[in-house]
Amino acid sequence: MIGLCRALGLGLALASISLPASSQDADALFAEGVEFLRQGKDEEALARFTQVLAAEPDHESAYEMWKSTDEDMWLTMLVKGGQFELFAKRVMSLSELARSERENDAEGIRALLRRVTPDNDVVDRKRAVRELGANYGEYAVPHMLYSLGDPDDEERRVLMMHSLTEMDSDVVLPLVAAMNTDDAFLRRNVALTLGYIADPRAAGALTWVALNDDDPGVEMAAKAAAIKCGSNGDPLPLFEQLGDDYHHGRGNVLRAHFHSDVVWSWADDGLVATAVPRALYADELAKAAYSDALRVDPQSVAARAGLVRAYVSQQAEMAARLEAGLDGEGVEDQLAEASIAVNTAGVSALDLALGWSVETGDVQTGIELCRVLGAMAPEPTAGLTGALRSADGGLAAEAALALGTIAYENGRGASGDTTAGLGRAAGLEVLRMAVVIDSDGERGAAVADSLAGRGMIATHWGSGAKGLALLHRVPGVDAILIADQLDDLTAAQVLDSVRGNERTAEVPVFLISADADAGDMYDGVAGTISGPDGAAAVEEGMSAGLGHDRDQANALAARAAETLAALAYGAGGRDISPAVDDLTSTLAARPDSVTVPAMRALSAAGGAAQVPALLAVLGDAGRSDAARTSAADALAGIAGRQRLDANEDILSTLGAVLGSDASLGVRTAASRALGRLGMDPSQRAGFTQGARVNVSQ
Repeated sequence: MIGLCRALGLGLALASISLPASSQDADALFAEGVEFLRQGKDEEALARFTQVLAAEPDHESAYEMWKSTDEDMWLTMLVKGGQFELFAKRVMSLSELARSERENDAEGIRALLRRVTPDNDVVDRKRAVRELGANYGEYAVPHMLYSLGDPDDEERRVLMMHSLTEMDSDVVLPLVAAMNTDDAFLRRNVALTLGYIADPRAAGALTWVALNDDDPGVEMAAKAAAIKCGSNGDPLPLFEQLGDDYHHGRGNVLRAHFHSDVVWSWADDGLVATAVPRALYADELAKAAYSDALRVDPQSVAARAGLVRAYVSQQAEMAARLEAGLDGEGVEDQLAEASIAVNTAGVSALDLALGWSVETGDVQTGIELCRVLGAMAPEPTAGLTGALRSADGGLAAEAALALGTIAYENGRGASGDTTAGLGRAAGLEVLRMAVVIDSDGERGAAVADSLAGRGMIATHWGSGAKGLALLHRVPGVDAILIADQLDDLTAAQVLDSVRGNERTAEVPVFLISADADAGDMYDGVAGTISGPDGAAAVEEGMSAGLGHDRDQANALAARAAETLAALAYGAGGRDISPAVDDLTSTLAARPDSVTVPAMRALSAAGGAAQVPALLAVLGDAGRSDAARTSAADALAGIAGRQRLDANEDILSTLGAVLGSDASLGVRTAASRALGRLGMDPSQRAGFTQGARVNVSQ
């Protein structure tokens, strides 16, 4: 719980202006308060909200207030702070208790529906509908469809349509799925109901039905309903925009209470609910929307790109959850099946999806798309080139790897930017990820740059909403920095969401504030920094658990070094000189998986400047035979290409290795290096004589 919320009890904060009110008045008072707030009459609005709380609304009433009010209005209250923020959080808290988890309880649903009859008391009937929406929501829809399709009981049919209109917005998706029924009468009434609800998520489906249904009554109802839902008359852009909104989890389609654990389809004359992990829900809906777009226009590259982006995003999320131990059996099969869909999408769709991911800062999806394109694209692409220039180091590194692989495969060589990017990837020692959420663009960018200067990969987002939407798309985030003042959300709201996400619940969170004590107002804040000079404190706060980050960096560096070595020794040999300094920096203390391919690349691209680092590896008896042999081979390669003469340091090190108890492989490699070096004949004769071998019969 946020300290700001516990600093002042809500009842005490509002007691001084509380006025008596009955629970029946709460809805009307709340509506008046919202209207006053829209008009900028804060004092009048707060007075009404105080009366709402005095009426002690129950969970269902609070939930009704929450779902019936635009998200922007709740954000306005949160941003205003003070008593407005406390009121908003109180209503949200009550609302969450009412809507904690929807139940698929047929008996409970039927019991409530028995109270939703024309003969029942209006107040009790309304209460039953509220309970249906709060406790069962979308799961009640299959039980209500029978009445919508019953031509013999008009009174109950109209009442059920009205009840669905009053229930929570999650009834929209099963109703949209029900539009696929073969029963024209039911299709018509479902379309009418969707029109009464007027939810934009139904606009594409209704528009498609209006243009294609053979039944005139359905066509007319769907057309009118589509207009109410905001249709422009063309289903393709509606489906494509819906898919994009779902993928990014935007508030217009996925407010907090829109999330679910199932997706709906129509089969065997009925609605079918298919379970889906909450973390994959948004992209599952995006896949459905883009599939509908392809039904409208099979030629749409944008629809195909959206579909593949959703698949890749799910792949990345499933892989991350599997690594974190959050998911178990069956995930590997799901990953493989998703790969089939991704591999068939085509390079143009993959690249368009990557371009979108780079533009929106969707790092995790972008990284996975780079990997797929590296294996699929025959030429460098616009999306990969854009990703190579990304401010996110992890995404840029994966783009460099993909472009390097493509260059090797087509034999045309990599650009200087690509080889430089591969060099930076090879030089990464610890892959630590930090996210900065700050509406002060200059300060946020400066903090991110300061973190990057300490070897981290840092991403800056300018709003709380964007930060929360994209945070789960950053692979393995190690620190989150939140400004105490944001343009759209409060720091408290962002922190609550971070702590409520199972993948970020334990990540260290730092507050960015001019007030050094601001962090004391919040639970779960590791520290407070004022700006870029606080980067050291952030690094110290995330110092634990370096092993995993170092392993990730080594794996990435090894792939980059191997790619550079392959380019250097590919057909005709390719210039990798922009990466030479970074490759050299890996030799001192990196594992063989990095240094061996790095030295192979240096054999083809290094020069005299790399010789001291190679001698240090070769002369170190504590290094592995593989590393020492690679160092000697790299020396031989450089000496042969550059006609390098042996100096005192070179001769001393090589002589010591030849005269040591090093393995035969290491000593043989050292001798090859000596053979390539230029030296005085007498010096050469001395080495040759020293290696004399006695042969006995």
